[in-house]
Amino acid sequence: MSKKEITRNKILAAAWELFIEHGYESTSTRAIANTAGVAAGTVFSHFENKIDLLKAGMLLQIDNIITTAALNDEQHSPRLKLRHYALPLFTFYCENKEFSKVLISDIIWQADFFNFQLNEFKKMLFSEQPHYDEVKASVMMDCYFMTLLSGLNDTQPKPETMLRMLTNKLALL
Repeated sequence: MSKKEITRNKILAAAWELFIEHGYESTSTRAIANTAGVAAGTVFSHFENKIDLLKAGMLLQIDNIITTAALNDEQHSPRLKLRHYALPLFTFYCENKEFSKVLISDIIWQADFFNFQLNEFKKMLFSEQPHYDEVKASVMMDCYFMTLLSGLNDTQPKPETMLRMLTNKLALL
C-alpha cells in the first residue's frame, strides 16, 4: 500500500470515527485532520469535501456488510437474495440514520458515485439465474430504496418492519 493510500485510509478512518461519535453535522474537517494526524489541506487533497468523506465511508461500510452477508447467502432467487442482504443493510442505515439521510439526499442528485456498486449488486442478485434481467433488477432496487426512504422517515425506524414492507413489495413482482 502506498503512502498516499495509507494517508487516505487514516483520514477516512478518523472521519468515520468522528461521524459515529459526534454526528456528521457536528464533525469538522479540521477535527478529522487532527484525529488523522494530518494537515487540514491534506484532507482536501484526498477528498473534495466532507460529503465525499461520508460517501467514501458509507461505501466502505456497505461493501463490508455485503461481503459479510455473502458468507451465508444460500438463496437462489433474486427476490430472496435481496431480502437476505436487505436486513443487514437496513439495520446499518437505521443505526446510522443521520448519515443515511445526508447520504441519500446527496445520492439522489449525484447517483454516479454509487453506480458501480449498485450495478454489481444487481448482477449479484441474478448470479444464479440463467440470464440477467435489468428491468426486474432495477424495479427490485426501486422497491428497496423506496422502502429505505420510507423506513428512515419513521421516528423509530425498524429494520424488521422495513424488511416486511420490502417483502410485500417484492411479492408483487
